[in-house]
Amino acid sequence: MANTNILEKCLPDFGKELIEEIEKSGTIKIFSSTEYIVKQGQLIRYLPIVLEGNVKAYSEEDGMPFLLYYIQQGSACIFSFVHLFNQNPIDFTAVSEGKSVILLIPIDKAKQWLIQFPSFNSLIIDAFQKHYNDLLHTTKQIICYKLEERLWDYLKTKAKISGTSELTISHKSIADDLGTTREVISRLMKKIELDKKVIQNNRKIKVLISDF
Repeated sequence: MANTNILEKCLPDFGKELIEEIEKSGTIKIFSSTEYIVKQGQLIRYLPIVLEGNVKAYSEEDGMPFLLYYIQQGSACIFSFVHLFNQNPIDFTAVSEGKSVILLIPIDKAKQWLIQFPSFNSLIIDAFQKHYNDLLHTTKQIICYKLEERLWDYLKTKAKISGTSELTISHKSIADDLGTTREVISRLMKKIELDKKVIQNNRKIKVLISDF
């Protein structure tokens, strides 16, 4: 059973009737850092909505992970939504970045509420539009931008969604998200550090230019 207070705080547009339905059927779960919310190859049982924290969605091909987008507070995972209407195993993974609080809605209820509640339908449409734009941005980066530019954009995005200019992240993790190797990222990080865009200290990266 979901908690009324956090639902009303994080999903203020849902209204009393939908909140009451979520209280009956939804489940709120706390995920720790790097814990899987859904994993590639599984069948979808729930539609996850982020109430607190950030979630990273990525796909994996031939053992190589590739970042798709981030899911932030008040947003649903649109890839999960797509899989509500088929029984195929999912082709992506969603993992918690830091501690996150996730609302899990059973797929049969999610289908029902899409028709019954305009506010729920609006949340899905808004998430679809945002993540479509995120994927379009990623595609443009791959086609048009050099890896150094993609790396700099990635660091600014991480700083923006985490709310801090100081990031605790390894070169290997960055490489996984950008679909390259740790050695390449380490070389590029040295270059942008010389350009005075970042300061590195062990596993911490401080983003210095705050144009995000």
